[in-house]
Formats: sequence, structure tokens, C-alpha cells
Amino acid sequence: MKEYRYRVRHLTTYQYGGRIDICHSIAHLSPREDDRQNVLSHRVDVTPTPFFRVDRQDYWHNGTLYFEIQGSHDRLEVLSTLTVEKQVGDPVLPLSEEAWDDKKQKLRPGDHDEAGVYFANFLLPTRTCPFVDGIDEFLKPSLSPGKDSMTLVSELMTRVYEEFAYVPGATDTTTPLVELMKLKKGVCQDFAHVMIAALRRVGIPARYVSGYLETLPPPGQEKLQGADATHAWIEAYSRKTGWLAFDPTNNRIPSHQHIKIAHGRDYFDVQPLKGLFVGSGGQVLTVEVDVERF
Repeated sequence: MKEYRYRVRHLTTYQYGGRIDICHSIAHLSPREDDRQNVLSHRVDVTPTPFFRVDRQDYWHNGTLYFEIQGSHDRLEVLSTLTVEKQVGDPVLPLSEEAWDDKKQKLRPGDHDEAGVYFANFLLPTRTCPFVDGIDEFLKPSLSPGKDSMTLVSELMTRVYEEFAYVPGATDTTTPLVELMKLKKGVCQDFAHVMIAALRRVGIPARYVSGYLETLPPPGQEKLQGADATHAWIEAYSRKTGWLAFDPTNNRIPSHQHIKIAHGRDYFDVQPLKGLFVGSGGQVLTVEVDVERF
């Protein structure tokens, strides 16, 4: 096992066109801990200073911050800073030793994982990951009888990478999956949703993962401050392997460069920041992310 340490700085800014009198927000910015990721430090600074804030865990056991701002303001800043230690070996794909089409081995919605979360959450469709005709057509070429379930997941990851183009701005968080299947382009969030819908369609539990990815500049060029971004990938489950991570955007098994923040049924369970406000005028959102190895 090798050890890596990372610092992450994630700044979210809302500039409002008018005065905002009150806002309520929920942030999923706390990194998760597991046998591969140890959190060394983490803090979230909110400007203006919240009237009320509380840290808690949500249903998925993600660290969640709720805060409330009372008083007029025209700008909101949320700065998350963290350091984590990753302990990982070479990325490998363990086999589940279960065929995807073996009905006797199928996990049921009433079963639960090691954390006690029912698989119904990760087997049934959601508003963002529904069962649509485009998913069935996408699945057909890969559904060979008797294929190991984790081999199927890996193959679908590669096919998403090869068949969908990474085009920022082609979609947004409201783009329906049925439209995405026609466009064949999008970003990491979209590719994760495609995989999740496909895996649930054949009875393989799948969940959405939010986090960060270390990116390196081209040789001879300096890394631009704030040039990194949040990232998304998926995790699939089998009895033998437990939850395994797959990154369809990059066609790879996540390793030390993937820093996990939260997981849920889809993007809307783990949005970095969401909420509501009372006021007037529009808003401009800017996000800056820096991931640094040290």
C-alpha cells in the first residue's frame, strides 16, 4: 500500500443582483473516511457569518452542514478546506463470482449493505436515473449470459467512455436522462447517471459518488489556481466485493487521485451546496477548486 496526502480548497460564491434577506442552505462538503481514506483536517467557513449552523449526518451517513443566514447580504461565500491521506494499492477489478443474470444470486430491495442501508435505494429508479428506452438499447450489446457482474460493470464503464463525448455545457443538472441518451454527450455527472440507471436496470446496486480528482497540467506548464473541479463517479455492489468504485468519465478504477466526499442515489442527494433564499434579483455562481498533493 502506498500513502498519498492531498489538500483541497473549494470556494463557492454566489453574487446576487439584489439584497437577500434570509437564506437556508445544506452543504455536502465533508470528506468520508474509510479503510482507504483518512481525514486529517476539515473546516467550512461561511461568509456572512451564519445566524445558525449545525453539522450532522444524513441518511447515507454523509457529513452534512446546515446553516441559516438572517440579515441582508448581496454575496455568499462558502469555503471548504480539507486534508486527507489516501492508502491505496494498484487498482484492480475483483470478480464478484456471480453472473449478472443469475436469479438465485440477485440482491433484493429488502436486503441491506454493511452499513445497514437498504438496497431498495440503489436498485430502484429515481427521477434522475429512470428506466428509459435508451438505457435498454445501451445495455443490449453487453448482456452476455453468465457474464460476471463486476465484469459487466467494467465493460459498461468503458462503453460510456467510448460512446459519450465529454462536452461541458452540453447539459445541466435538469437535463432528462432520455435526452442525454440521445445527445451522447455531457459531463461526469451525466456519465455517472447513465451507468447507475443501466446497472439498476439489470439488478446490480449502484450509487452516485461526489468528490474531487487530482488533475495534472501538461508537461512544462504550471497548474492554474482554481482550475480543478468537483468530480463524480459511481460505486457498484456485489456480496463478494462489497462496494467498488468505477469512473466512466476517465474509464478507470478510482485510486489515490479520487477523493471521496459523499454518496447517494443520484446527484441531488449529494449536491455540494443547495438551499433557498428570500430576496430579489438574479444570481451568478462561481466555483473554484484546487487539489494539491503534498
